Formats: sequence, structure tokens, C-alpha cells
Amino acid sequence: MKLESNYRLLRIKHFGMKILIARIPEEGSHLEGRDPGSIMEIQNDPQIQSFGEVGYALYAQRVSGELVVRGTLSAAVEMRCARCSEFFSTTVPVSDFLRAYPAPKGTDSVDVTEDMREEILLHIPVFAVCGDACKGRCAQCGANLNDGPCACRKDEGPGPFSALDGLSL
Repeated sequence: MKLESNYRLLRIKHFGMKILIARIPEEGSHLEGRDPGSIMEIQNDPQIQSFGEVGYALYAQRVSGELVVRGTLSAAVEMRCARCSEFFSTTVPVSDFLRAYPAPKGTDSVDVTEDMREEILLHIPVFAVCGDACKGRCAQCGANLNDGPCACRKDEGPGPFSALDGLSL
């Protein structure tokens, strides 16, 4: 099924995506497209600056009075690095989206927006880093160590736990 015909199966509202059940054939239908990042409804979050487009590749099928929707999702996002506190761009992938919605006879449409949003938010890493080589910030002065070494004097003396080094258990 071509992408153009998918728009007849979907009705995009200002903040949401509805699947029109009457237009889903018995064998099911592939739905692909992109929605604006505004469907994520994230404002004033200190860790997420903005969402780009939310992409989806779904397969919807009517089964025993339900609409089963499965597929993949992805969202472009600007996140704050947990090490250096700088914002970086990444994509949040969801490879296992699966939901079943009640769809008895007479149901016109099913809104999948909230479940898509929830699934993407659950896949955002808790400890997101801009890269494996990120050095973070200096614990003393707070300088970004990715920009170069800081001017702090390094304490070469024994640490508070150095007495444990000689302990034999």
C-alpha cells in the first residue's frame, strides 16, 4: 500500500493521530509517516530541549473486536548530557510498539497518540550521554573537560579511603 493511501486510513488532529477503523481492510494495513514533535507535549523540561519529528511504521489489523497495532517508532530529540550538561541531538528508537485497542462494531476510530507518546518517553535513557568519550565536568570548578583541562590544582595526597588499601580480608 502506498504512503499516499495511508492518509485515508489516518486522521491527524492538531495533537494526535487517530486510526479510522472502517478503512482498515480485513488483512490489515501498513501505516507510515511523521508527526510534529508537538505531540510529545514536553514543555519546560530541564533535560529535554525539544522534540523533532516523531516517525512511525505501524501495522494495524482488526482481530476479534480489537484493533491490534504494532510496529516501530522514532523521535528526534535534543537532550542534556548527564556528564557534561551540554545539549546534543539523538534519536530515540522504539522497535517493539504493540497495543490492542477495543474496537467493537460501530467504533469509528482509535486514538493511538497517547500510547505512542508514552512508549517514546519510556525509551528515553535515564543517563543519556553525548558520546562515550565525554569527559564530563570538573568536580571542583565545574569546567567542561571536553573543552580541555581545567586550571584546578590536583590533590596528589592520599584520598579519604586510602587507609583501606592496606586492609587484607
